[in-house]
Amino acid sequence: MYNSLVINENLDKESHSEDAIKGIAESTNLIEAINYSTLYKSIGKLKFETYIKNLIFENNVEVIFFGIGGGLVIDIFFLKELSENFDVKIIVAFPDSEHQFEDIDRYYAQAADMVWLYNPSLVKIFEIYGNSTFCSQGFDTDRYKKKVLKKSIDVSFIGGINRGNRRDYIDFLTSSGIKVELAGFGTERGIISTQEKNMIVYQSRINLNFTGVLNNERNIYKRLKGTKGRPQEVSLLGSFILSEHASGLESMFSIGDEIDIFNGKEELLDKIKFYLKNNEIRESMASKANLKAISLYESSYVVKKLLGALENTKKTDKTYYLDPQFSSMFTSTRFYYLVHFLLHGNFKSMNKEMFLILKYKNIRFKNFYYDIPRAFYHCFRGLLVKNKTGFE
Repeated sequence: MYNSLVINENLDKESHSEDAIKGIAESTNLIEAINYSTLYKSIGKLKFETYIKNLIFENNVEVIFFGIGGGLVIDIFFLKELSENFDVKIIVAFPDSEHQFEDIDRYYAQAADMVWLYNPSLVKIFEIYGNSTFCSQGFDTDRYKKKVLKKSIDVSFIGGINRGNRRDYIDFLTSSGIKVELAGFGTERGIISTQEKNMIVYQSRINLNFTGVLNNERNIYKRLKGTKGRPQEVSLLGSFILSEHASGLESMFSIGDEIDIFNGKEELLDKIKFYLKNNEIRESMASKANLKAISLYESSYVVKKLLGALENTKKTDKTYYLDPQFSSMFTSTRFYYLVHFLLHGNFKSMNKEMFLILKYKNIRFKNFYYDIPRAFYHCFRGLLVKNKTGFE
């Protein structure tokens, strides 16, 4: 059994990160799970990297699971150092490559022995860069367990209402006489716990899934559709999922037999009306999807398959190329941490950030009116919260 480390951008409770960690802990000897955003901010680059290297050396770590988000905290050449100086395999998971591939993910993927993806439609785009890939997402089946409750909700949607054209769809359904139970970021009910989310799913005849991604950065992203974990979650809970189409869904479930999809508002409305009238068809599809989800998407099963794929992977070509757009984004983050460490009196870490700025170059004017003020804001907001808590 491999000795392993998890180094992830967040370790939030009741998150998909927690699902993955459970599978890793059951399939390997997990030495430690580290929130790199928190640890880096607390002790700085030098101590952070030294801590990781000591863990690898002292515990004979053989596999590291890196979860790379959009924070641009990790120095890509630190991953290079781990790969070259330690007998360790690096698996890098990318949860949001639908819109981060070009600017971030393809650069960090250069350091990976295996790229772990959740969206099947992204496999080829990594492979044309020479990356070995594994695609599947695992879930904690103790947390997502089938339960039969009375279906008291016709249609529900749980998730951020601010992505893609979700608001337009919901408004259209409401104006067409379809009541939609809503929860999540931007809704009146707001973000809810996993238990509350599951209760809504159990009671819903139709659970909607939208596939549009965040599109704040570029207008072209409004065309992007990405599959996330909602179809698997709903299916594990034993309920029916009606999803907006996205490439890759057809390789997860059988369309029209286990789940169904829609393209556009009118088709969505027609299918809602059809499945509300045809209970037997709907519940039969949900049962089939549940059986598939249990067999294919349980977390430890997925991790074991991932490790098997890693063992069968040939030695990867690890060359490292950087471009100005990546370097400028990475440098922007360095300005944030430089000010953060300055304000906290950690001058050694501040100097390390300055060294990285000089190394990566590509400084942008944006650093001075966005990244630096952002560090001041977060610092003083943190002090205010601490003072308020102490007063109470």
